[in-house]
Amino acid sequence: MKLKFLAAAAFLVSAGSPALAQVAPAGISDRYTACASRAGTNTVQQGICAQSEIAAQDARLNKAYQQVMRQLAKTPDKRLALRTAQRSWLKARDYECKIDQETINSTCLVMKTATRANELESMVRF
Repeated sequence: MKLKFLAAAAFLVSAGSPALAQVAPAGISDRYTACASRAGTNTVQQGICAQSEIAAQDARLNKAYQQVMRQLAKTPDKRLALRTAQRSWLKARDYECKIDQETINSTCLVMKTATRANELESMVRF
C-alpha cells in the first residue's frame, strides 16, 4: 500500500508541475524556473509564479512581432501572412492551454508564449 502511494505521489509531482516535467524553452527566466520548482503541484503557487513571467514573455513576443512586421513593410502579402499566422497561433495557444471554461493552465501559457517569442525573434534580421 505504501509503495502505491509513493508511486502515485511521485507521478503527481512530475506530472502535476508541467514546468518541472518538461524542458523550458530558451528565454524563460531563472526566477520563474526556481519559483515553479518550489511551487511543485500547488496550482495556486504555479499561477503566482507565472503572472510576471507571462507578462515578460508577452513583451518579448510583442517586440519581436513588431520588429518582423517593420521588416516586412515593403511586402504587404508577407505582413498579412504573418498577421494571420499570429492570430491563428493565439487562438490555438489559448485553446490548448484551457483546462475548462473558466480555468487556464498558466504554465502552458508561459511555455507556449516563450516558444513563439523565440520563433519570432529568429525571424528578426539585425
